[in-house]
Amino acid sequence: MSNGFLSIDWGGSELKGIYTGNRREFSLSAGNIRLLDQNRVQQICRDITQVAEVGKDQAVWLIGAAGADDIAAAQRLKEAVKEAHPTCLEVVVKSDYECNHAACLAGKDGILSVNGTGSVIFAKCGQKSARFGGWGYVLDELPSGAWFGRQALAGVLRNLEGFSDSRICREIFASRYGSADRRSIIDGLYRSASAQKKLGEYAEVLTEAYAADCPFATKAISDSIAQLLGFFQQAAAQTGMSGTISLCGSGGLWQKWPEMTSLVFKKANDAGLALNLVKPSSPLSFGPLVLQAQTDFVALQTLQTSGPLHATEAC
Repeated sequence: MSNGFLSIDWGGSELKGIYTGNRREFSLSAGNIRLLDQNRVQQICRDITQVAEVGKDQAVWLIGAAGADDIAAAQRLKEAVKEAHPTCLEVVVKSDYECNHAACLAGKDGILSVNGTGSVIFAKCGQKSARFGGWGYVLDELPSGAWFGRQALAGVLRNLEGFSDSRICREIFASRYGSADRRSIIDGLYRSASAQKKLGEYAEVLTEAYAADCPFATKAISDSIAQLLGFFQQAAAQTGMSGTISLCGSGGLWQKWPEMTSLVFKKANDAGLALNLVKPSSPLSFGPLVLQAQTDFVALQTLQTSGPLHATEAC
């Protein structure tokens, strides 16, 4: 039986992973483990065992999960893995942002800004590290799919109630989803299984409105980017970074919305913050394995034979 590693980036809307025992890569719908009920978590873990074809192998599960800072949620995930895969040797659950930093910046100093369905910032300089944001879509106003979607729907609803500054939001919404209706928008959101994921579906309404010079969308996005830069400055101050700071952007906004990069760097220049944008060093699915390899020789050997070359060099 194989003693491979299941290395999994478990995000707020989907997960991606690789099983080194057979080099099988996979992806599935997921969600923040803090928000998912135990039955759903167990089903996802069972689905992983099937798509990864792990069988009865004595694999080690390494998971970087959204919501893993919630100790109780992380423990439930460990229990779900053991139920789904009784022959697993070990289950290690860490925060997604810590694992993503390892994957993206290869263990080097810098700031990782995750802006996908949700958002979180993780900075590391020498032996110092700090986490910022990641408060969830209810509180966090940093750029994310959920926050942008929330603002898009707010813009639509504002226009339905007579405010002209968000008219373009309503027009774009109507072109995508049909005539906007206050009750259907609110009911559809609050009846959804995952409000965060549902909000994320409307993010492009806000970015399209921004591109069309919608005053409401312009202010919402500008304010959100400004907050992001404020967190970068705080991250640098708390970890002792100086000079030009390496920044890696990860998540759907960086990948699918080109204006994200230009807006961040414009705001950074205005704030006198020197940033150097770096591309992710290795796929996020390798992040938990890269992190494990820093203290686990077997994981390091596995990474050298199963991981991408640039991930190997990170260790």
